[in-house]
Amino acid sequence: MPKRRHLFSWILLVAPPLAGVGSQTPVTLDHEAHHHPVFANEWTRIFDVTVLPGDSTLYHVHPNDYVFVTFGDVALKSQLFGAEKADLKLSDGEVRITMAPITHRVVNPSTKPFHNLTIELLKSSGVALSAAPAGTTVLDNARVRVQRIVLKPGASTPRHEHRGPTLDVAVSAGSITTGSAAADRWTFAPASYRWNTAARTHTVTNTGKSRVELVEIEWK
Repeated sequence: MPKRRHLFSWILLVAPPLAGVGSQTPVTLDHEAHHHPVFANEWTRIFDVTVLPGDSTLYHVHPNDYVFVTFGDVALKSQLFGAEKADLKLSDGEVRITMAPITHRVVNPSTKPFHNLTIELLKSSGVALSAAPAGTTVLDNARVRVQRIVLKPGASTPRHEHRGPTLDVAVSAGSITTGSAAADRWTFAPASYRWNTAARTHTVTNTGKSRVELVEIEWK
């Protein structure tokens, strides 16, 4: 028996710890330096996230489901707390949803920066969405519906209805209009966003000289 106890003690000393466990206490999003809070209301919190080549985030906790939109192609390593690193390849304009809770970090071994908007889903709208969306559906679940809108110069979407809150996210630079008022005109750079709480019916027209790409997130 004594020999077995000594052997067990030796194993504990030499065995490597699980990746991430004990190496860093996970932090909240507010204390993770790569997550910059840029907008908040009762429906959502939005973080602008940039991880430069060769850098990594801290382990951090996501307490709420979230959608993220990626800007630029990048190959990353994603690591759940207590697990090994896993490959994560993302493309420009890609939209994904992550269900909470999750504790992880992101490592960027590539030569390109990783940039996204992390969009927390805090509250449900309780509305039934219109059956005739404006663009191509890229994500549709119990929390949100996400449409991709791509317009050539001068082109417009069909007239469509939003019955609840939405968030427009620009993937490309450009200019659009959704009506005749000054507030209906929007000129944007990639990763710009626009929040809309009120229900509305409109068309989206590309008033610029280049192709525009938008992501439209509707709360359910």
